[in-house]
Amino acid sequence: MSTRFTDPRAARAAARGEAERVRAEAESVRAETRRAVAEDAARRAREERAEREQRSRRRAAERRQRLASAGGWIGAHPTELLMSVIVVVPALLAWSAMAAYGVDIYGPLGGVLPLFSEGAMWAFAFSVHLARRQGRPTGWLHTGVWTFAAVNAALNFLHGFGASGVVTGLVMALVSVGGVVAHQLITAAPMRTRRSRAEREAARTDRISQRRRVRMERAAVRRSVGELGADGSIRLRHAPGTVTLGRGPLGARRLRDAVVPGLPPNGSQRPEETDPGEQLAAEIGRWLSGEPTPSEPAGTAKTDSASSTASDSGTTDELSELVARTRRAIEAGELNPRPSRRAVQRHLGIRATTAQEVLRALRGRGGDGRAEVAA
Repeated sequence: MSTRFTDPRAARAAARGEAERVRAEAESVRAETRRAVAEDAARRAREERAEREQRSRRRAAERRQRLASAGGWIGAHPTELLMSVIVVVPALLAWSAMAAYGVDIYGPLGGVLPLFSEGAMWAFAFSVHLARRQGRPTGWLHTGVWTFAAVNAALNFLHGFGASGVVTGLVMALVSVGGVVAHQLITAAPMRTRRSRAEREAARTDRISQRRRVRMERAAVRRSVGELGADGSIRLRHAPGTVTLGRGPLGARRLRDAVVPGLPPNGSQRPEETDPGEQLAAEIGRWLSGEPTPSEPAGTAKTDSASSTASDSGTTDELSELVARTRRAIEAGELNPRPSRRAVQRHLGIRATTAQEVLRALRGRGGDGRAEVAA
């Protein structure tokens, strides 16, 4: 049996060495941990500092932007800024005075009296401003403003009159409504840009032309005729042409055929063959307006002499000139030897009644015109 000898000193030394190694490793681990923790803390501190600096820069930029915006608004609205004092100061004075008056009358609860007198007036004033910006009507809102302004002025006058007399009452009444009056003049009813003289004249001409156009359209509706459809509906029919606005025997507005230099007379560009329905509608329209119809042309009434016919259409010299022009046109072959009333009207550019009178004078009271033309 063999026995193994161990030196206690060597064992203790080995144990001490192992313990030192373990402690060294633990210390190394602790040092590494502390370093990692310190690095992480430093990194978080840097991130937080960078974030704080970024927030500080952002807030500074926002402050500068707000200041710039406020400066721009002040620069663009110096009048509104100055006038705001006129609006705010009277409102504060009247509010405090009416609160004191309410306490005198109703007790501690009367301090809310300005919510009725001042509050209602200002509520309508701000509503007018908002409605105008949104393009909504403001008529009744203006009525509310001035109604409650009158109520507020009356209450303040009674307060001042009861306290010190008429002068004090008038001062308090004027101060109570001074703010809302200034507000309406500044914001709720801004002045329009003054138009130039040419723009005002153009606008006036447009209004006059629009009124005349509407009156002529109404007169055209009154002289129109109806076309009855198979389903019982009515379609209004109008005789086209150049017309002017006149008045009938009873003063009612009516359309009259007009001859404008440079424009063809009514019916001169219509084809000889027209639709029977349209021709009937035109004849009915002329009959309703008192004008002659093709079936009974103007000038067919019997007269005692040719001079009476000439006096109805104009002067004798004008009629003679028209007759001479017609004879020259017949001799030149531009008109038939026995021209129709429509042909004379188209050639001379005159009204139908005048053309009929020219034919009557040309044919010599209804006689044959060939012999007279040949002469």
